[in-house]
Amino acid sequence: MIPQLMIHAMLGCAVASTIAYAVGVRRGEQWVAAGRTLFTILTLLLVASASTLVVLILQHRFEFTYVQSYSSINLPLHLKVAAFYSGQEGSFLLWTLLVALIGVVLARYSRQRGYEGSVMTFYGLILVFLGLLLVAKNPFSYVWETYARDGIRDGFVPADGRGLNPLLHNAWITIHPPILFTGFASMSVSFAFAMAGLVRREYHKWIDVALPWTLAGTAILGFGIMLGGFWAYETLGWGGFWGWDPVENSSLIPWLVSVALVHTMVVQKRTRGLVKTNMLLAVTAFVMVLYSTFLTRSGILGDTSVHSFVDPGKFAFWILLAFMITFMVIGTVMVLMRRKDMNINREEFAPSTREFMVSLGAALVMASAIMVTIGTSWPVILEIIGQPKVAVATTFYDNVHLVLVPIILVVNGLSLLLQWRNTTASVFKRNIVIAVVTTLVLAIGSFIAGVRDVAMVILAASAWFSLVVNAQMGWRFVRASRAMLGAYVSHVGIGLLMLGVITTSGYTEVHHAILPEGQPVDVAGYTLTFKGREQIERHFTDREKFQYPVEIVRNGSSTVVKPVLYWSDFNKRQSAFLEPGIRWGLASDLYIAPKATDREDAFLRRSVSRQANVIVPLDSSITLQLQQFTMPSMEQPAADGSMRMGALLTVSRRAGVPDTTIKVVTKITQTEKGMGFDPEWMTLPGTTYAVGLSEIRRDNADPSKSSADLVFRDVTKPMPKPREIFTVEFSVKPLIGLVWIGVITMVAGFGFSVVRYARRA
Repeated sequence: MIPQLMIHAMLGCAVASTIAYAVGVRRGEQWVAAGRTLFTILTLLLVASASTLVVLILQHRFEFTYVQSYSSINLPLHLKVAAFYSGQEGSFLLWTLLVALIGVVLARYSRQRGYEGSVMTFYGLILVFLGLLLVAKNPFSYVWETYARDGIRDGFVPADGRGLNPLLHNAWITIHPPILFTGFASMSVSFAFAMAGLVRREYHKWIDVALPWTLAGTAILGFGIMLGGFWAYETLGWGGFWGWDPVENSSLIPWLVSVALVHTMVVQKRTRGLVKTNMLLAVTAFVMVLYSTFLTRSGILGDTSVHSFVDPGKFAFWILLAFMITFMVIGTVMVLMRRKDMNINREEFAPSTREFMVSLGAALVMASAIMVTIGTSWPVILEIIGQPKVAVATTFYDNVHLVLVPIILVVNGLSLLLQWRNTTASVFKRNIVIAVVTTLVLAIGSFIAGVRDVAMVILAASAWFSLVVNAQMGWRFVRASRAMLGAYVSHVGIGLLMLGVITTSGYTEVHHAILPEGQPVDVAGYTLTFKGREQIERHFTDREKFQYPVEIVRNGSSTVVKPVLYWSDFNKRQSAFLEPGIRWGLASDLYIAPKATDREDAFLRRSVSRQANVIVPLDSSITLQLQQFTMPSMEQPAADGSMRMGALLTVSRRAGVPDTTIKVVTKITQTEKGMGFDPEWMTLPGTTYAVGLSEIRRDNADPSKSSADLVFRDVTKPMPKPREIFTVEFSVKPLIGLVWIGVITMVAGFGFSVVRYARRA
């Protein structure tokens, strides 16, 4: 009960802290200090709750529903720790904890700048709703509480837990979610500062103090998104890094809004314009975190997304909905109340200025966010209007962004060629001529290299233009001051990312290949040789895991990749989990995605039934006919307890030779692929040929139509060894490294900007 009480106590402290901070805005430091103390207590309670959950997982306390649902005895240590946030309850706890930890730093930061009371009032209110969610989805519920309707008695302790989904058995599970949730948590800061600015009627100062936080949050969330894409590419085996799934979109949407906000905040710092725009974007960035959480955690998209969480229950559903609506209303009402104040000194931007182009670019990024939101919400929209819930095709997103992205890249380049406030024609012409000529040369080079699709040519040209301009202008400014480097580095990263997207999405070669064990197969100029499977992780009893090494040879150069297939108790071994094998390279990745395994039929095989004779393939003078099936297991049980079935066969020879009857038997076993048949060989009388019963196909409606497969071999020769057949998709992914390099470069640029603006805040 103590862990559950800590969650309730944390909620009480969040409410009390928020009230104390709110009162302190008008009544002075004493109340603010009380709010600060209560906020510290709630943070300590969250640290204690999170630590308790981790300890319960490590101690295998399976009487707790959450521990039983996401952990197991066989999980390695790092995955047991990751189980802490792998379910709904744990992820809510992690989110709340990160918001509180950031809040401790934020309280000190805002106090130094005279903003503590007003900022922490709104920030504390966020924790109130998160606390309510934790009460509704408490990770410390007991199994007999959760499954009371199923008759589970009080005090029942399961022997083991279900464990993590095998798709999460990866080192990235310990890195990607914490970074992503840190990004989500940081979106709260800009919102709190914007609200504080509205309360205090300080429509410009809040920009100075909030910009470093907004940059940091955008960088962290962007990095988390990239890690998710890398994880998908490395682990899931479908060959891509972005699938426009609602859960992927749920992180992308607030990131896009935050990117737009960063740019418009910079415009306001320079020109004191876009005041209302920044207020609304700060609200929207945070509300979109809540909306995306609602979409993916409420169960509303459970039928249309493979990643969506199940229905959390009515109480949690309504809290999520109220959470989103409350802050949307607070933000909107506050902006409307102050709209007349914010119209003071309103400026119009001339099209020939940098502020105009940056604002236009931000608007285009927001257009992307809106279209992704519409696409993600489409099943909900259809349900509201009474239509069947259907997710939009991924081509919707692709087609939208094939239009938007080139325009954004060109606008980005043009914005840097223009100057703040006013741009002289001579300066603009000199800068753009160099950029355009260089871009044309590089675009023609891309065309010669094979980029021929019109949409891809346009995208490549726009990416080159943005990259060239940012490199050109960035080099000019970095010589004057390295502090100016951040924006240019980020934009160069985006250009590299787009070039990587072009090469991988438009020019990846995908080939289907069937690889018999030990037999070289030529595929797209490469020679692939499957070396035979190797069992790994034998010490785990809840899985059978195999590597399938494939040697790849081209022009005398050889490398070996090791795709993985494994069967797990998690899904009762009903189907295999697949992991690709990748040869990482600068010019291209070689990507082998496993699809299926089978065994080569090493024996001569024929089908036999009661309606038709079968000729023995090794001696055409002998025919066989099925009489009936038998159950030797009933007559003489096998020592190992396995099931055995047999078939009575009539053996017919040349005229004048009497028919004989033989019984062939097979042992039936259960494998990961279904029923398996292990024949017991029977030599045909008077020959050196043996027959075995390989498969039985019973027709229960009409037993006379049942049939079986017979296999034959020559007993004077060594027993044939069936080879394993490995079916794969082999892909050559050119320059996919540009995707990862581009994102890392973009995030690094944000980091430079954080340092620059933090020094000025």
